[in-house]
Amino acid sequence: MKQYDRFGEYMFDLLFAPLKKGRRTANQFYIFFKVIGRIFDDLKADALRVRDETNIATASPVMLPVHGQDRNMPRLAGESVEAYRTRLAMKGIISEWSGIRQGIRYMLAALGYMDSRIESVGPQDPERWAEFTVDLGAGSDNAVRNIYQIYDEIQTIKEGSSKLAELIITLPTASGQLLIASHLGIRVSETALPPKTRVIPPTRIVPAARLGWRMSITTLPMGAKEDQNGL
Repeated sequence: MKQYDRFGEYMFDLLFAPLKKGRRTANQFYIFFKVIGRIFDDLKADALRVRDETNIATASPVMLPVHGQDRNMPRLAGESVEAYRTRLAMKGIISEWSGIRQGIRYMLAALGYMDSRIESVGPQDPERWAEFTVDLGAGSDNAVRNIYQIYDEIQTIKEGSSKLAELIITLPTASGQLLIASHLGIRVSETALPPKTRVIPPTRIVPAARLGWRMSITTLPMGAKEDQNGL
C-alpha cells in the first residue's frame, strides 16, 4: 500500500485519472487539496500531541505537574524531571501496596533509593513492636536529598498504627572535611529533626551539633573496595 506524508497528496491521489492530468502546480484540484490538506495535517499533529501529553511516559515536562495535580503528587524540591516522571508512573503500584513494607520500598525506589532497607524494632525491643527503621542506602545520582520530603512521603505510605523510629541516609563522601576512602560513606540517623530551613546539602558534611544528627562511618556495599591503609 502506498504511503502518504500529507493529507493533500492522499486526497489528490483519490481523484480519477482525467482529473489529475497536467502539471500539479496548475491543477486546481491539487491546489485545493494542498490547502485543505494542511488543515488536516495540523489536526493530526494536534491529536498526536494530545495522545503524548496524556501519557506520563511521553508527556512534556510542562505537563507533568498537571498529572501530579490529578494524583496529588507535586514535584519535590530538587527532583529531576525524569525522577518525577518515574514517581508519577509508579503512583498506581505504590497506592496498591500502601500500608505495608513493600509499598514503602516502591515509594523509596521512586525517590531514587533502590537499595533501601526496612527493619522492625520489635525483635530488639518488644515494647516498641509498632516502630520501624528505614536505611535509605546511597541512592542514585538523581535521588531526592531533602530529608523532610522523604520523611513526609514515608509518613504518607506507612501503616497508620506504625511509627518511623529512625531514618538513615548515606551522604556523599566528596567532602574536604573528612579523609575517607571512596568506598566509605557517612551514616546519618535521625535523633532530632532540625528546623526545615536547614536541609542537609548533598555535597558536603554539616557538623552534627548544628543539625542534630548522629553520624558514624559505615562501609557501603560496593563491589570493588580500595586499599584502606591510608585511613
